[in-house]
Amino acid sequence: MSRKTGILQRLFKALKGGAGAENDRDTAGLHIELAQRNEEIARLRKEYALQREQSRAQCLRAEGDAIEGIVRQCAAPLAAFSAMQARHREHGDLNPSDLFQVASSFQNILAERGLEQISVVGEQQPFDPALHQMLDGTTPQVGELVQIRFVGFRFNGKLIAKAQAGAVQVKT
Repeated sequence: MSRKTGILQRLFKALKGGAGAENDRDTAGLHIELAQRNEEIARLRKEYALQREQSRAQCLRAEGDAIEGIVRQCAAPLAAFSAMQARHREHGDLNPSDLFQVASSFQNILAERGLEQISVVGEQQPFDPALHQMLDGTTPQVGELVQIRFVGFRFNGKLIAKAQAGAVQVKT
């Protein structure tokens, strides 16, 4: 029987056929072909499992490298902050501009990695419930001006924290 005939067609023919040398040869051929296919499937499964483990290990290495990069960048601002703490403990003074400079360093490091600040404290913006959370219990209409009290953040386009806002204070 020809190899070009499909395995299922050959299997049905072998099951329908009676005894005979041709039927026995075809059945033996089917057993061999099925065994080869089973071996190929087993080989492909092992290869897939190996690829999956390699991919998982590669992701863990990349994640570790990314975190290490952030930590390396944060080392200098953390050292400066530690020195400020020691000076404050020893002398009781602290220059606020130095503290703001350290905080700014952290903001820049995180911004380079994809952190985006939503709004600016004190700014008035049209209310957007997707970006703003009200602190004072008011429920403004979409588009109504609100005053930002705490900034919010997005990371690589994904909202991490909404900006917190309150009603606009009317000055009299």
